[in-house]
Amino acid sequence: MTIAPKKILLVHNNPEERGRLGIMLSRFGHEVRFSCGKGCPDQLSRDNDLVIVDDKLAGQSGFDFLKQVSSEQCEKVIYLSSRLWLEASTELQELNIYEWITKPVDPLKLAVVVCDYFVEVTGERVLPVSKF
Repeated sequence: MTIAPKKILLVHNNPEERGRLGIMLSRFGHEVRFSCGKGCPDQLSRDNDLVIVDDKLAGQSGFDFLKQVSSEQCEKVIYLSSRLWLEASTELQELNIYEWITKPVDPLKLAVVVCDYFVEVTGERVLPVSKF
């Protein structure tokens, strides 16, 4: 059994990094949409199964972006940051962050975290379970 393709919004200011991470996620069949963080977060975060947010966006921080997005639009977030989780502010820890990934981001590691998230949320198994 495999995980059904999902819609992922990747909010990242660096077009090269967006492309690099997006290619890896697309290889797993996901529909990846991109944003640099400009515009209204309400419009950017509609109809996505998962949102991945970088800490440095165009004109604002990833933290500011997340504060503007409601929990209905974005249940959980994978957050990409150059800071370690323990160094983050207490306010940031209160957001719906599923996983905190420290940069530089390994695209394969991101793909594994995304897969783990969808397995946890949907209950789908990646590999068939055989009973002995």
